[in-house]
Amino acid sequence: MDYADGYMAKNIPKGVEFLEYQRKADIPKYSLIVFQGVYPFRIKNFKDFPKTCKVLFWHLHPDNYFPYIKHKYLRHRFKKYITHTCSYLKILKGRKLIKTLLKNNSLVFMDKTNFDSTRNYFFQNLKMQKEKYLKIFTEDIEESYKISNKKDEILSFGWIGRLEDFKTSILLHTLKRLQNLKLHNFKFSIIGSGKDSVIFKDFQEKCTEYDISIIDEIKPDEIPSYINSFDLLFAMGTSALEGAKFGVPTILLDYSYSPIHGLYKYEFIFEKIGYSLAEQITNKNLEEKCSLGKIISLIEDNKNCISINCLEYWKENFSPVVFKSDFNDVISKSKLTISDLLKNNFQKPDIVTKFLFFVFRYNKNS
Repeated sequence: MDYADGYMAKNIPKGVEFLEYQRKADIPKYSLIVFQGVYPFRIKNFKDFPKTCKVLFWHLHPDNYFPYIKHKYLRHRFKKYITHTCSYLKILKGRKLIKTLLKNNSLVFMDKTNFDSTRNYFFQNLKMQKEKYLKIFTEDIEESYKISNKKDEILSFGWIGRLEDFKTSILLHTLKRLQNLKLHNFKFSIIGSGKDSVIFKDFQEKCTEYDISIIDEIKPDEIPSYINSFDLLFAMGTSALEGAKFGVPTILLDYSYSPIHGLYKYEFIFEKIGYSLAEQITNKNLEEKCSLGKIISLIEDNKNCISINCLEYWKENFSPVVFKSDFNDVISKSKLTISDLLKNNFQKPDIVTKFLFFVFRYNKNS
C-alpha cells in the first residue's frame, strides 16, 4: 500500500498486488498489516482499515515513538521544560500503546538501538526477551560479484544517501576529518541529494586536500557498479547493507541532529553491537585521538580481510533467507487487531498533541 506516485507503486515485484493508500477498506478482512512503528493517530483514516485485521508494528527508526515536540527544543533549558510539560499526555498514551503492543506480540524492533530508544522514552526497566529482533534485509546479489583486490594509487571513498536532516552533520564531519588528514591519496564521491545539498557543494568548492564529486541521482540498476568502485563506503541504514553485501569495506555512520563536537569514532559495520544500522551520536561515540588514518591504512594493507568480514556479517544477519525465517516466526505470534487499537482510542491523539497538530498545520499553510 502506497501513494499512486510513490516509490513502491513504481517498483511492484511480480505476484504482489498494489493498493492505493486511500483504499484501506479493500484490504482482505483477516490479513496481517505491517506498519512501521508509528502512533496510530499519525495514520490518516486509521479507522477505515478492516477491524478484523491483525497488526504488526515494526520499529525501524530510533525516534519512531519520539514523544516530544522537536529535538532542537530539548537542547535549551527553558524550551526543554515546556516541551516535557506539553508532552506529558502524549507520553502517557505512548506508554499505554507500547505496553499493549508488546503484551500482544505486535511490536518488533529492528535492532538494539531502536529498542533502547523506546525503553528510554517510556520504560526504564523494560527488558528484551532473548534479544530477539526482526532485522531488515536487502536483496541477494543477482549476479556473482567478486571481492575486488585492486590496488590503485588513488583510493575511492564514497557516500550513498540523502543529504539532509540527521545525516548532514555526520557526513560533513567526515569530509572535514578526511580533509584534516592531508593524505592526498583518495577521492570522495557523494551520491545523493536533499535540502542540504548546497552545504556539500560549498564544501566541494572550498576543499583543496582531495577531490570531491557530487552525483545527485543514479538509477537503481547503477547502484552496484558505483558501490563496487569504492574502496571504502561511509553509510547508514540500508545503504550500509548494500555496501556490505557486495563485500565493500563499509563504515557504519551514526546520526546527529546537531553539529558534532569532538572526534567521532569510526567503526566498520560488523563492529557495531546489537545489529545497529545507526544510533544517535552521544559522548560514547567519540574518541580522544583520531583513528581514521589507521582505518585508511588498514584498507590499503588488508582490504580483502575487511571485505570478507563485511560480506559475512550481511549473510549471517541481513540476508533474505535469515529474514524469512524470523519474519514467519514474528507474524505467527501477533495477536492484536485493528479493533483492539480502536477500542483503546489509540487512533486519537491527546488534546495537547491535537492542538499542536492544528498549530503546525496552520503555520505551514500561512
